[in-house]
Amino acid sequence: MDTRLLDQGAGKRGTSNPIVNDGRRTLLKGFLAGAALGLSPLAFAEKSRHLVTGQSYIGGRIIQRANEAGFPDPAMGGIGAMTMFISPVSVAVTPMRDIFIADAGLQAIFRYDPMLDAMNIVRGLRVTQQTRLAAAPDGSVVVVNGMSAPMVRISRTGRVIQTIDAQLGGGVFYDEVAVDAASGRYYGLDRVQRRLEEIMPHGRGGIVMPQGVVPEQPAAMAMDGTTVYIAGRACQCIAAIDTFGSRNMEVIAEDIGQAAALAAGDGWLAVADVREREVRVWRQGALLAEADFASLGLVDPRGMAIAQQTLYVADGAGRRVASFRLRA
Repeated sequence: MDTRLLDQGAGKRGTSNPIVNDGRRTLLKGFLAGAALGLSPLAFAEKSRHLVTGQSYIGGRIIQRANEAGFPDPAMGGIGAMTMFISPVSVAVTPMRDIFIADAGLQAIFRYDPMLDAMNIVRGLRVTQQTRLAAAPDGSVVVVNGMSAPMVRISRTGRVIQTIDAQLGGGVFYDEVAVDAASGRYYGLDRVQRRLEEIMPHGRGGIVMPQGVVPEQPAAMAMDGTTVYIAGRACQCIAAIDTFGSRNMEVIAEDIGQAAALAAGDGWLAVADVREREVRVWRQGALLAEADFASLGLVDPRGMAIAQQTLYVADGAGRRVASFRLRA
């Protein structure tokens, strides 16, 4: 993805972008069908050119025990009762289309299988409000928990297959994580120390990125191609960091009140701004959509992911993971 995302001023209100009518926010009208009664996991909004509300995941039937391929074992009970989400805080979607969800209310990570409309419980891992997930290209998922636990990578069935520790010193704990799909490198962010580390695929060696490339008071991180995006609270901006070439930082969006979640992928970039209570979406440098939380049926977005041209949002207070089809 081209790191030069935005023309000067394109991320500001009052932009001359013709998609944003005369600088006014584009409100994507929508509603959550049956949400007040909890009757349906599907939500549909009015048609939008760029952001269309899709399926909403409110929980799933539990696979009692799965084989190595992730399918239920009939001899061990098959698929059990429905479990509803309480407070999903992070979501990651793998190339195999598995949806991993960290729920701080249930203190568990789940792997939701859309093909089966059922989900596995990932056992043995600590889950808190700080838990963050990132998908790896092989279908595994990386889990970070800040100071609560080391960074680990889990298989499709939830087995811990790698503990990631760059051993670069400084008493670093990772609050955010991203994975380079091409090289397999991990990028861990310590928000407190304003420290970004690039870790080798084997999980042991790495380098500390120059502190100057990380905006002050970093709040959220995402990655697309070889570009890492970090939202900073002090600058109220999103910075793009080139991890392959110059390793320079460029501010690509401003006037980001308080970024609670950031997602990137497939040439898309999205941010959930909890101060302005809106989701903003860019595509290859153009600001395409600004939608307030209410119009999208969102309450309190805490985590986001982009995969297969779809934006997934872990809505903690909304007790669900919402999805939105992205259209250029």
